[in-house]
Amino acid sequence: MIDIEILIGILSILLCPECKSNGLYLVEDSIFGLCSNFCLYCKNCPFSKDFASSKKQQRNSEINTRFVFALRIIGKSFTVAKKLCATLNLPAFLSKVSFRIQELKLHNSSVSVADNSMKHAAGDIRNADDPVPSVKCGVSVDGTWQRRGYSSLNGVVSAISILSGKVIDIEVMSQFCKKYDKKTSSSSFALKHQCANHKGSSGNMEVIGAYRIFERSVNSRGLIYTEYFGDGDSKGYDEVKDIYGANSVVKCECIGHVQKRVRTHLRNLKNKNKKLGGKGKLTDNFINKLQNYYGIVIRANVGNLLQMQSAVIAAFAHACSSAKTPMHKQCPEGSDSWCKY
Repeated sequence: MIDIEILIGILSILLCPECKSNGLYLVEDSIFGLCSNFCLYCKNCPFSKDFASSKKQQRNSEINTRFVFALRIIGKSFTVAKKLCATLNLPAFLSKVSFRIQELKLHNSSVSVADNSMKHAAGDIRNADDPVPSVKCGVSVDGTWQRRGYSSLNGVVSAISILSGKVIDIEVMSQFCKKYDKKTSSSSFALKHQCANHKGSSGNMEVIGAYRIFERSVNSRGLIYTEYFGDGDSKGYDEVKDIYGANSVVKCECIGHVQKRVRTHLRNLKNKNKKLGGKGKLTDNFINKLQNYYGIVIRANVGNLLQMQSAVIAAFAHACSSAKTPMHKQCPEGSDSWCKY
């Protein structure tokens, strides 16, 4: 971004490529959004050169497209675009109609790119050369909402591959559409428009979204999600556990979520019983310490329940230890041990 007066001043001292004299001057022929169309002339000869301040793709200026995209990424729209341009002393931005056209193009492109990315991620798991029509895999399912709490009108449910860590499917949920609300339910618009795709509570979006993702997994991704990794809430799992047949989906616990629950329960315990808090007692730092050790010992003993139970007790004793009263008898020994006592 450069002030046009500064640009004109710089060009005036440059030599014309044809007559080799310094008589260049710049004229702004037209402007569309943040993109200006210029023409460079020479006072001493017929030389002229047209150019734009931004690259163009199929008559669309890149700066305008990127500006709209940046605003939508941060959740802002046309009104903010006008205020921002006015504050920065930039030309008035696109009309509202042009802004909406750019929005629609960006939306369609984003959906297409996201869908291709998720299909490729599923293909990496499935292996395109494998003759087997579908492959079993585990997915982490989680929901997020536009607003905190269970009063949001919009939400998204995602399925992430446990093998690759890549998103392989999403379901966008909405229970309100501004455009639909303005139309009558009998209009042709209402019959074609399918923006609002959820009825019921916002909290139930995750359950319904998870079911839709599992329901289309074979047809859309060529995968069977046999392991369900959730955040501890069993409602989503209960909805999909029999989707491929009786008990065809196994519920697995995410260690990270288990760690968080330990921290949450300990903090709730401290809040209920104020005597547990304070120096040398159940402080926030000590709770975080317990949470971290809890996660370490679980990850180190996956598949061995008895060893895991013993390690959890050892980790608790280790966290409670001090220089005066060391409690490391149950801590694992050796160079790979998490205990450095």
